[in-house]
Amino acid sequence: MDLLTQTRTIDIVRVVTDLGYELHENRKIVCPFHAEKTPSLVIYPQNNSYHCFGCGKHGDVINFYAGVANLEYTAAMHELAFNYLPDYKPELYRKGHLNKIQAPISAKPPKIALPTDTNAYVYQPLHSTIYEDFQRICTLQPTNAVREEAWQYLLSRGFSETTLRKFRLFIVNDYQAAQAYLRRTYSLPDLQECGLFNEKGNLIFYRHPIIIPYYRKGHIVYLQGRVIRNPSETVSRYQFLSGVPVELFNADVTDLIKTGQTLYVTEGALDCMTLMQEGMPAVSLGSATMFKREWMKLFRRFEVCFYFDNDAAGQKAARDYGDLFSQYRISTRTKTVKEGYKDVNDYFSKRE
Repeated sequence: MDLLTQTRTIDIVRVVTDLGYELHENRKIVCPFHAEKTPSLVIYPQNNSYHCFGCGKHGDVINFYAGVANLEYTAAMHELAFNYLPDYKPELYRKGHLNKIQAPISAKPPKIALPTDTNAYVYQPLHSTIYEDFQRICTLQPTNAVREEAWQYLLSRGFSETTLRKFRLFIVNDYQAAQAYLRRTYSLPDLQECGLFNEKGNLIFYRHPIIIPYYRKGHIVYLQGRVIRNPSETVSRYQFLSGVPVELFNADVTDLIKTGQTLYVTEGALDCMTLMQEGMPAVSLGSATMFKREWMKLFRRFEVCFYFDNDAAGQKAARDYGDLFSQYRISTRTKTVKEGYKDVNDYFSKRE
Protein backbone atom coordinates (compact mmCIF):
# COMPACT_ATOMS: atom_id res chain seq x y z
CA MET A 1 0.00 0.00 0.00
CA ASP A 2 1.46 3.40 -0.98
CA LEU A 3 1.98 6.20 1.54
CA LEU A 4 -0.99 8.30 0.34
CA THR A 5 -3.43 5.41 0.70
CA GLN A 6 -2.04 4.52 4.13
CA THR A 7 -2.25 8.09 5.39
CA ARG A 8 -5.84 8.46 4.24
CA THR A 9 -6.77 5.56 6.55
CA ILE A 10 -5.56 7.39 9.69
CA ASP A 11 -8.57 7.81 11.99
CA ILE A 12 -9.86 11.34 11.46
CA VAL A 13 -11.63 11.31 14.84
CA ARG A 14 -8.33 10.64 16.58
CA VAL A 15 -6.58 13.41 14.63
CA VAL A 16 -9.37 15.89 15.37
CA THR A 17 -9.34 15.16 19.11
CA ASP A 18 -5.53 15.12 19.25
CA LEU A 19 -5.60 18.61 17.77
CA GLY A 20 -7.69 19.77 20.69
CA TYR A 21 -11.10 19.96 19.09
CA GLU A 22 -14.09 18.73 21.06
CA LEU A 23 -16.62 16.46 19.40
CA HIS A 24 -20.18 17.50 20.10
CA GLU A 25 -23.49 15.87 19.29
CA ASN A 26 -23.66 14.21 15.84
CA ARG A 27 -19.82 14.34 15.61
CA LYS A 28 -19.73 18.11 15.07
CA ILE A 29 -16.91 20.49 15.94
CA VAL A 30 -16.55 24.25 15.78
CA CYS A 31 -15.16 24.81 12.29
CA PRO A 32 -11.51 25.97 12.29
CA PHE A 33 -11.87 27.42 8.79
CA HIS A 34 -14.39 30.20 9.50
CA ALA A 35 -15.67 32.15 12.49
CA GLU A 36 -18.66 30.57 14.23
CA LYS A 37 -20.07 29.84 17.68
CA THR A 38 -22.31 26.87 16.87
CA PRO A 39 -20.53 23.74 15.54
CA SER A 40 -21.26 23.13 11.87
CA LEU A 41 -18.36 20.93 10.72
CA VAL A 42 -19.33 17.25 10.72
CA ILE A 43 -16.82 14.40 11.01
CA TYR A 44 -17.59 11.21 9.05
CA PRO A 45 -15.59 8.25 10.43
CA GLN A 46 -17.33 5.94 7.90
CA ASN A 47 -15.12 7.30 5.09
CA ASN A 48 -12.61 9.34 7.11
CA SER A 49 -13.79 12.69 5.83
CA TYR A 50 -15.37 15.95 6.97
CA HIS A 51 -17.77 18.58 5.67
CA CYS A 52 -18.61 22.02 7.04
CA PHE A 53 -22.19 23.13 6.45
CA GLY A 54 -21.22 26.70 7.29
CA CYS A 55 -18.39 27.46 4.88
CA GLY A 56 -18.50 24.41 2.59
CA LYS A 57 -14.97 23.13 3.33
CA HIS A 58 -14.68 19.37 2.93
CA GLY A 59 -12.18 16.63 2.24
CA ASP A 60 -10.24 13.72 3.72
CA VAL A 61 -8.16 13.53 6.89
CA ILE A 62 -5.15 14.98 5.07
CA ASN A 63 -7.15 17.97 3.81
CA PHE A 64 -8.33 18.63 7.35
CA TYR A 65 -4.86 18.57 8.85
CA ALA A 66 -3.43 20.61 5.98
CA GLY A 67 -5.99 23.34 6.59
CA VAL A 68 -5.56 23.40 10.36
CA ALA A 69 -1.75 23.27 10.30
CA ASN A 70 -1.49 25.63 7.29
CA LEU A 71 0.46 23.08 5.22
CA GLU A 72 0.34 21.97 1.64
CA TYR A 73 -1.30 18.60 1.01
CA THR A 74 1.97 16.66 0.54
CA ALA A 75 3.56 18.15 3.64
CA ALA A 76 0.43 17.40 5.67
CA MET A 77 0.46 13.80 4.43
CA HIS A 78 4.04 13.27 5.59
CA GLU A 79 3.46 14.94 8.95
CA LEU A 80 0.40 12.76 9.64
CA ALA A 81 2.34 9.66 8.59
CA PHE A 82 5.22 10.69 10.88
CA ASN A 83 2.82 10.92 13.82
CA TYR A 84 0.49 7.97 13.22
CA LEU A 85 2.10 5.35 10.97
CA PRO A 86 4.60 3.21 12.91
CA ASP A 87 6.44 2.06 9.77
CA TYR A 88 6.87 5.55 8.32
CA LYS A 89 10.47 6.45 7.52
CA PRO A 90 11.17 10.15 8.24
CA GLU A 91 13.93 10.19 5.64
CA LEU A 92 11.22 10.04 2.98
CA TYR A 93 10.64 13.75 3.57
CA ARG A 94 12.88 16.73 4.06
CA LYS A 95 14.86 16.23 7.25
CA GLY A 96 13.84 18.47 10.12
CA HIS A 97 10.51 19.45 8.61
CA LEU A 98 8.22 17.05 10.46
CA ASN A 99 6.47 18.19 13.62
CA LYS A 100 4.67 16.36 16.37
CA ILE A 101 0.91 16.77 16.31
CA GLN A 102 -0.27 19.48 18.69
CA ALA A 103 -3.24 21.77 18.90
CA PRO A 104 -2.61 24.72 16.52
CA ILE A 105 -5.34 26.75 18.20
CA SER A 106 -4.77 28.95 21.23
CA ALA A 107 -7.77 27.66 23.14
CA LYS A 108 -10.41 25.01 22.86
CA PRO A 109 -13.80 26.12 21.57
CA PRO A 110 -16.45 26.64 24.24
CA LYS A 111 -18.13 23.42 25.31
CA ILE A 112 -21.73 22.94 24.25
CA ALA A 113 -23.70 20.90 26.76
CA LEU A 114 -25.27 17.73 25.42
CA PRO A 115 -28.83 16.87 26.40
CA THR A 116 -28.94 15.23 29.82
CA ASP A 117 -32.36 13.67 29.25
CA THR A 118 -31.76 10.86 26.77
CA ASN A 119 -35.50 10.35 26.43
CA ALA A 120 -36.17 13.93 25.35
CA TYR A 121 -37.10 14.84 21.81
CA VAL A 122 -33.92 15.82 19.98
CA TYR A 123 -34.18 17.93 16.85
CA GLN A 124 -31.69 16.87 14.18
CA PRO A 125 -31.26 20.00 12.01
CA LEU A 126 -29.30 18.32 9.21
CA HIS A 127 -31.73 15.40 8.94
CA SER A 128 -34.72 17.74 8.83
CA THR A 129 -33.02 19.91 6.22
CA ILE A 130 -32.51 16.91 3.95
CA TYR A 131 -36.04 15.56 4.50
CA GLU A 132 -37.60 18.95 3.82
CA ASP A 133 -35.47 19.49 0.72
CA PHE A 134 -36.51 16.05 -0.51
CA GLN A 135 -40.13 17.03 0.01
CA ARG A 136 -39.57 20.33 -1.81
CA ILE A 137 -37.99 18.88 -4.92
CA CYS A 138 -40.59 16.10 -5.14
CA THR A 139 -43.37 18.68 -4.88
CA LEU A 140 -41.77 20.65 -7.74
CA GLN A 141 -41.51 17.63 -10.05
CA PRO A 142 -43.88 17.77 -13.05
CA THR A 143 -47.14 15.90 -12.61
CA ASN A 144 -47.09 12.50 -14.29
CA ALA A 145 -48.91 9.17 -14.24
CA VAL A 146 -47.26 8.11 -10.96
CA ARG A 147 -48.53 11.18 -9.13
CA GLU A 148 -52.00 10.93 -10.61
CA GLU A 149 -52.33 7.26 -9.66
CA ALA A 150 -51.00 7.86 -6.13
CA TRP A 151 -53.24 10.87 -5.51
CA GLN A 152 -56.33 9.11 -6.79
CA TYR A 153 -55.53 6.14 -4.58
CA LEU A 154 -55.33 8.37 -1.50
CA LEU A 155 -58.64 10.02 -2.39
CA SER A 156 -60.17 6.55 -2.77
CA ARG A 157 -59.13 5.84 0.84
CA GLY A 158 -61.59 8.51 1.93
CA PHE A 159 -59.20 11.41 2.43
CA SER A 160 -60.19 14.90 1.39
CA GLU A 161 -57.79 17.15 -0.51
CA THR A 162 -57.73 19.35 2.61
CA THR A 163 -56.56 16.48 4.83
CA LEU A 164 -53.85 15.38 2.41
CA ARG A 165 -52.52 18.92 2.19
CA LYS A 166 -52.76 19.43 5.96
CA PHE A 167 -50.51 16.43 6.56
CA ARG A 168 -48.35 17.45 3.56
CA LEU A 169 -48.10 14.03 1.95
CA PHE A 170 -46.05 14.09 -1.23
CA ILE A 171 -45.25 11.79 -4.14
CA VAL A 172 -41.91 10.76 -5.66
CA ASN A 173 -43.04 11.31 -9.25
CA ASP A 174 -39.58 10.79 -10.75
CA TYR A 175 -37.40 8.49 -8.66
CA GLN A 176 -34.23 8.89 -10.74
CA ALA A 177 -34.41 12.68 -10.74
CA ALA A 178 -35.00 12.82 -6.98
CA GLN A 179 -32.10 10.44 -6.29
CA ALA A 180 -29.75 12.37 -8.58
CA TYR A 181 -30.62 15.70 -6.94
CA LEU A 182 -29.97 14.39 -3.43
CA ARG A 183 -26.65 12.83 -4.45
CA ARG A 184 -25.55 16.13 -6.04
CA THR A 185 -26.60 18.21 -3.06
CA TYR A 186 -25.57 16.14 -0.03
CA SER A 187 -22.77 13.76 0.85
CA LEU A 188 -23.62 10.07 0.72
CA PRO A 189 -22.72 9.54 4.41
CA ASP A 190 -25.27 12.22 5.36
CA LEU A 191 -27.93 10.65 3.15
CA GLN A 192 -27.24 7.24 4.70
CA GLU A 193 -27.12 8.57 8.25
CA CYS A 194 -30.55 10.17 7.91
CA GLY A 195 -31.90 6.88 6.51
CA LEU A 196 -32.89 8.05 3.02
CA PHE A 197 -30.19 6.01 1.24
CA ASN A 198 -29.23 2.38 1.78
CA GLU A 199 -25.78 0.80 1.99
CA LYS A 200 -25.68 0.47 -1.80
CA GLY A 201 -26.07 4.23 -2.18
CA ASN A 202 -29.66 4.19 -3.48
CA LEU A 203 -32.73 6.15 -2.41
CA ILE A 204 -34.86 3.69 -0.43
CA PHE A 205 -38.27 4.76 -1.82
CA TYR A 206 -37.98 2.94 -5.15
CA ARG A 207 -41.27 1.05 -4.84
CA HIS A 208 -42.90 3.33 -2.25
CA PRO A 209 -43.65 6.65 -3.97
CA ILE A 210 -46.26 7.89 -1.47
CA ILE A 211 -44.29 9.67 1.26
CA ILE A 212 -45.80 10.38 4.68
CA PRO A 213 -43.82 13.04 6.60
CA TYR A 214 -43.68 12.95 10.41
CA TYR A 215 -43.52 16.43 11.95
CA ARG A 216 -42.33 17.60 15.36
CA LYS A 217 -42.32 21.27 16.34
CA GLY A 218 -42.91 22.19 12.72
CA HIS A 219 -39.98 20.23 11.24
CA ILE A 220 -39.95 16.90 9.44
CA VAL A 221 -38.27 14.39 11.74
CA TYR A 222 -39.12 11.15 9.95
CA LEU A 223 -40.41 9.84 6.62
CA GLN A 224 -42.39 6.75 5.73
CA GLY A 225 -43.08 5.47 2.22
CA ARG A 226 -46.06 3.49 0.98
CA VAL A 227 -46.80 1.52 -2.17
CA ILE A 228 -49.72 2.58 -4.35
CA ARG A 229 -52.68 0.27 -3.70
CA ASN A 230 -51.89 -3.26 -2.48
CA PRO A 231 -48.32 -4.58 -2.56
CA SER A 232 -47.12 -7.74 -4.26
CA GLU A 233 -45.98 -10.74 -2.22
CA THR A 234 -42.34 -9.65 -2.53
CA VAL A 235 -42.83 -5.98 -1.57
CA SER A 236 -43.80 -4.65 1.86
CA ARG A 237 -46.69 -2.24 2.18
CA TYR A 238 -44.57 0.38 3.95
CA GLN A 239 -40.95 1.47 3.76
CA PHE A 240 -39.44 2.97 6.92
CA LEU A 241 -36.19 4.92 6.99
CA SER A 242 -33.09 2.76 6.92
CA GLY A 243 -31.53 2.38 10.37
CA VAL A 244 -33.27 5.45 11.88
CA PRO A 245 -35.54 5.05 14.95
CA VAL A 246 -39.18 5.73 14.15
CA GLU A 247 -40.87 8.84 15.57
CA LEU A 248 -44.43 9.25 16.82
CA PHE A 249 -46.67 10.35 13.95
CA ASN A 250 -48.68 13.55 14.55
CA ALA A 251 -47.04 14.06 17.96
CA ASP A 252 -47.65 17.81 17.82
CA VAL A 253 -51.36 17.19 18.45
CA THR A 254 -50.46 16.49 22.10
CA ASP A 255 -49.58 20.16 22.49
CA LEU A 256 -52.99 21.25 21.22
CA ILE A 257 -55.55 19.23 23.20
CA LYS A 258 -56.72 19.71 26.77
CA THR A 259 -55.78 17.66 29.80
CA GLY A 260 -58.19 14.76 30.32
CA GLN A 261 -59.31 14.68 26.69
CA THR A 262 -59.29 11.36 24.81
CA LEU A 263 -56.24 10.81 22.63
CA TYR A 264 -56.56 7.93 20.16
CA VAL A 265 -53.55 5.77 19.37
CA THR A 266 -53.51 3.90 16.04
CA GLU A 267 -51.10 1.53 14.39
CA GLY A 268 -50.72 3.21 11.00
CA ALA A 269 -50.33 6.85 9.96
CA LEU A 270 -53.26 6.66 7.53
CA ASP A 271 -55.53 5.47 10.36
CA CYS A 272 -54.39 8.44 12.42
CA MET A 273 -55.11 10.83 9.55
CA THR A 274 -58.58 9.30 9.21
CA LEU A 275 -59.42 9.95 12.86
CA MET A 276 -58.09 13.50 12.66
CA GLN A 277 -60.30 14.08 9.63
CA GLU A 278 -63.22 12.88 11.77
CA GLY A 279 -62.33 15.35 14.51
CA MET A 280 -60.80 12.75 16.82
CA PRO A 281 -57.28 13.72 18.03
CA ALA A 282 -54.88 10.87 17.33
CA VAL A 283 -51.27 9.79 17.02
CA SER A 284 -49.77 6.76 15.29
CA LEU A 285 -47.07 4.34 16.37
CA GLY A 286 -46.15 3.52 12.75
CA SER A 287 -46.67 -0.14 13.62
CA ALA A 288 -48.07 -2.04 16.60
CA THR A 289 -44.55 -3.21 17.45
CA MET A 290 -42.79 0.15 17.33
CA PHE A 291 -43.73 1.80 20.64
CA LYS A 292 -40.88 3.53 22.48
CA ARG A 293 -41.10 4.07 26.24
CA GLU A 294 -39.75 7.61 25.96
CA TRP A 295 -43.06 8.54 24.31
CA MET A 296 -44.88 7.71 27.53
CA LYS A 297 -44.54 11.21 28.93
CA LEU A 298 -46.58 12.56 26.00
CA PHE A 299 -49.63 10.56 27.11
CA ARG A 300 -49.72 11.45 30.81
CA ARG A 301 -52.32 14.24 30.49
CA PHE A 302 -54.85 12.25 28.48
CA GLU A 303 -57.34 9.42 28.50
CA VAL A 304 -55.70 7.06 26.00
CA CYS A 305 -57.81 4.96 23.64
CA PHE A 306 -56.10 2.26 21.57
CA TYR A 307 -57.80 1.94 18.18
CA PHE A 308 -55.78 -0.80 16.48
CA ASP A 309 -56.33 -3.10 13.50
CA ASN A 310 -59.08 -5.69 13.65
CA ASP A 311 -56.78 -8.71 13.81
CA ALA A 312 -55.17 -10.87 16.48
CA ALA A 313 -51.91 -8.91 16.42
CA GLY A 314 -53.69 -5.58 16.82
CA GLN A 315 -55.83 -6.72 19.71
CA LYS A 316 -52.89 -8.36 21.47
CA ALA A 317 -50.91 -5.12 21.12
CA ALA A 318 -53.81 -3.16 22.66
CA ARG A 319 -53.85 -5.51 25.68
CA ASP A 320 -50.06 -5.40 26.09
CA TYR A 321 -49.91 -1.61 25.85
CA GLY A 322 -52.81 -1.31 28.27
CA ASP A 323 -50.79 -3.25 30.84
CA LEU A 324 -47.69 -1.15 30.11
CA PHE A 325 -49.52 2.18 30.40
CA SER A 326 -51.11 1.11 33.68
CA GLN A 327 -47.62 0.77 35.16
CA TYR A 328 -47.26 4.51 34.51
CA ARG A 329 -50.74 5.17 35.95
CA ILE A 330 -52.09 6.28 32.60
CA SER A 331 -55.76 5.47 32.08
CA THR A 332 -56.48 3.54 28.87
CA ARG A 333 -59.32 1.85 27.04
CA THR A 334 -59.64 -0.02 23.76
CA LYS A 335 -61.93 0.61 20.82
CA THR A 336 -62.41 -2.18 18.29
CA VAL A 337 -63.08 -1.82 14.58
CA LYS A 338 -66.42 -3.39 13.67
CA GLU A 339 -66.45 -6.89 12.22
CA GLY A 340 -65.98 -6.91 8.46
CA TYR A 341 -63.50 -4.01 8.47
CA LYS A 342 -59.77 -4.52 8.78
CA ASP A 343 -58.67 -1.19 10.25
CA VAL A 344 -59.76 2.34 11.15
CA ASN A 345 -59.37 3.75 7.66
CA ASP A 346 -61.19 0.82 6.09
CA TYR A 347 -64.15 1.35 8.45
CA PHE A 348 -64.49 5.12 8.09
CA SER A 349 -63.98 5.13 4.31
CA LYS A 350 -66.52 2.33 3.64
CA ARG A 351 -69.18 2.76 6.33
CA GLU A 352 -72.62 3.66 5.12
